[in-house]
Amino acid sequence: MERQREEAAPTFATWRRRLERAPAGEVQREVERFLEVLKAVGTPMIDGTTVHFIAYSPEARRVAVTGEFNQWDRRGIPLTPLGQTGIFYHTAEFHGPVRVEYKFIIDGQWTLDPFCPNRIDNGIGEQNSYFVVGDFHEPTELQWDPAIPHGRIEEFDFDSELLHNRRRVYVYLPPGYDEDSSKRFPSFYVHDGGEYLTRARLPTVIDNLCHRQELPPLIAVMVDPVDRGREYWANEAYARFVEQELIPFIDQRYRTLPRREARGVMGASLGGLISTYLALSRPHLFSKVAGQSSAFFLEERRILALVEELQEPIAFYFDVGKYEPQFIPAHKRLIPRLEAKGCPCLYQELAGGHNWTSWRAHLKDLFLFLWTQSPLAVNGAVKTETPDLPPPLAEAPVRRQGIDRLFVRFFNAWELLFPQSEQLDTPLAVESVNTGEQLVFRLALPNVDPHEVGILLIGNTLIIKGLYPAAAEQGDGEAPAAEKGARWFERTLPLPAGVQLDSIHASYHDGVLEITMRVPRRLTARRIPIEIR
Repeated sequence: MERQREEAAPTFATWRRRLERAPAGEVQREVERFLEVLKAVGTPMIDGTTVHFIAYSPEARRVAVTGEFNQWDRRGIPLTPLGQTGIFYHTAEFHGPVRVEYKFIIDGQWTLDPFCPNRIDNGIGEQNSYFVVGDFHEPTELQWDPAIPHGRIEEFDFDSELLHNRRRVYVYLPPGYDEDSSKRFPSFYVHDGGEYLTRARLPTVIDNLCHRQELPPLIAVMVDPVDRGREYWANEAYARFVEQELIPFIDQRYRTLPRREARGVMGASLGGLISTYLALSRPHLFSKVAGQSSAFFLEERRILALVEELQEPIAFYFDVGKYEPQFIPAHKRLIPRLEAKGCPCLYQELAGGHNWTSWRAHLKDLFLFLWTQSPLAVNGAVKTETPDLPPPLAEAPVRRQGIDRLFVRFFNAWELLFPQSEQLDTPLAVESVNTGEQLVFRLALPNVDPHEVGILLIGNTLIIKGLYPAAAEQGDGEAPAAEKGARWFERTLPLPAGVQLDSIHASYHDGVLEITMRVPRRLTARRIPIEIR
């Protein structure tokens, strides 16, 4: 008879069997032994590519796990209770090398994994627990090397007359900047500048790449936002600030090469969206763009319209984590359009998520493609005999009127934008028009901020939800509408059979929300009632 051996490296499968088979009088002792194992080896328990999330909460009714793998869904993935032990578990597969962040949701409360020894504050969701699958290592260019030359940082507050606000700016000047006053350098504008400075270690990356002669010396202008959600959401007022105030100031104060071929812009998430919008709407300013996990799905129609107008090539670098799948489709629709316009593009889908660990790990790829490998690359500092800088650039014309709206197609972001709230009972008028090629639905939403409206597509039903200001409070700009008696409204709109979902677009102008879609064959336009919940 074969004797069963105790495992030197405890596995969850073995402990699960022990707990399931333990006699009633031994269950609590086995649970205590298992908890001692978890304290020693840590969680999750990982076996190759199989990851076991394990939580112990005897009083909990519902335990879930959420993280990069489900885009930090507010409901999370439910953990399965292991009998009456108070232990909950969930098993998933992760193919590395990858580092993944997560949290538990215990009866609605988000919490770190108490048995996980790995915790990080990466700027997304405060502290998170994390685990590593495979041979994952931070790139060497992120490590500070005291033996090589280093650039220096100048920082100051910048006042904007256009935006009526003040923001912090950090300017990285490469090694040797002060040694030869005849040299000029390319400039790279970085959104979320303080975050890239500290969390992404951007100056250290530039120092290391320059020392290895993999990157020409350049000036990095790292700019903090003031109202990130508004400024970075393809905001035209912010774009005018960059063009008319920030760039002229930098070109006057520092020895930049003041031309588009030597100027780039970059950012992550919404920062990638505003960077792309800036370059496409003002190609006379920028020839290089980098976006990491760029939120193109928020303004995809607007971005694609600017691509159609583009007359000058721009080099683009994009990366997206495979654990943020809602970001991927818009990239795959955008890149072929850019390439058709003659724009060099490098696009990567990476084993990572929406966090600074992933973004900083690929700064080398970003820099090398835009500044050395792209056909539009500029090679290093340039000596000049004409130190006089050009006057500030004139304002570029606004290319598009109105506000293209957010089209939310994934449930998690919908819930984050619009929490459950009391609904407005006032009916909304809907007009439908068949133009022959398009079916158009128009909803009158006077006095409604378009940034407070969202549309969710589920099957063949459109759900329209937003914030309607209280009549007595309209015109008072002293407090947000949500704090002055405004109420949420929600309406559903059934779509005719045969509508191609990818053809649906939404826009807001002159107090009217307009939803357009390609007309299916043999379709007759008719008024469609809105169900009032």
